[in-house]
Amino acid sequence: MNVNERIAALKSAVGNVLTAIAESKEQADSIARSTLEEVRLLEAEFERMRIECAEAIERVEQLDREARVARQRLVQVSRNLQRSSEAEMQRVYEQAQQLQTELGQWQERERQLRLRRDDIARRLKALREIARQAERLVHTFHHIKDFLDGDMQEVAGALQTAHTQTLLGLQMLQMLEEERRTLAQKLHDGPMQSLASLAMRSEALWGDDPVRLRGDLRNRLNTVIGDLRQLVYDLRPPLLDDLGLVPTLKRYAEQWSHRYGVPVKVQLVGLEVTLTPTEKVTVFRSVQESLENVRVHAQASQVWITLTYGTDQLHVEVRDDGIGLAAAEWGQWLEQGKLGLTLCRQRLSLMGGSFTIEPAAAAGTCVSIRLPLGRGGNA
Repeated sequence: MNVNERIAALKSAVGNVLTAIAESKEQADSIARSTLEEVRLLEAEFERMRIECAEAIERVEQLDREARVARQRLVQVSRNLQRSSEAEMQRVYEQAQQLQTELGQWQERERQLRLRRDDIARRLKALREIARQAERLVHTFHHIKDFLDGDMQEVAGALQTAHTQTLLGLQMLQMLEEERRTLAQKLHDGPMQSLASLAMRSEALWGDDPVRLRGDLRNRLNTVIGDLRQLVYDLRPPLLDDLGLVPTLKRYAEQWSHRYGVPVKVQLVGLEVTLTPTEKVTVFRSVQESLENVRVHAQASQVWITLTYGTDQLHVEVRDDGIGLAAAEWGQWLEQGKLGLTLCRQRLSLMGGSFTIEPAAAAGTCVSIRLPLGRGGNA
């Protein structure tokens, strides 16, 4: 299983866990809602029991006072039998008996109401705790989901980045060797062959027409010098250090347009900002690789390069009117050894910038290069 398959498996596993968490969260949320509804109903019942219990206590206290008064009246009547009639004694006795009976009934009611009230209070306390636990569980599920949805995605991204860096390192070694081979081949087939030819021709200097031979040697020397200058320019344009980024890009665009017959228009927006040598080379190489991509793939008839210096970033746009590109396949390009644009993207990323390739609005392809400004440096 390669890295991409492992990352896909990791994302699938995380997706399954997220689904299970979402279902569990919904269940916990349902429990919390139903528990809170029951708590609301019990709170209303508890309030009714509290009011009824308070009324019962008040009624018991009132009956207890009236019963004591009735008993005292009965005692007084019993002590004064001669002054009290039998009917009066009967009435006082029945009144005391009735109050005592009613008092007992209300005391029993008070006891039942207290039991009911205390039972509701215990149930209410338990339900409130269940509701709190359910809400905490919902929050826990939410945090776990955020972690898996965020941090685990970062883990997958880190794995992909590590894989990309490994491939990039290997490809860079191969590219360096290829560049050395290409440079050696260019030197051998170009300037060295010309110099060898000059050496052979110089041996025949005294046996040939000196005037014609001098002109031939001068032309060949100019050709050698031109080839060497082009090699030096391709390695690092001297104008970058002498004039800066914008003039160098304009000069390079003119040479590229003349060489390949595709018009290039360079436009500057804003005031040019001083860049560090590394920043200048990075942006120049990015434009250079973009134009090479136009030459090889775009079949374009016109290219536009726009450099926009904003308050906090430099935005360079290389747009053509060619056949266009559906989408950038960075991973596939890297595995295939197509490192030019990929290295530009990597270098800009290390500097806090970005390198994107998208279809142009009308037709063709648009390369967008962004570099943060404000770090300062020497021009």
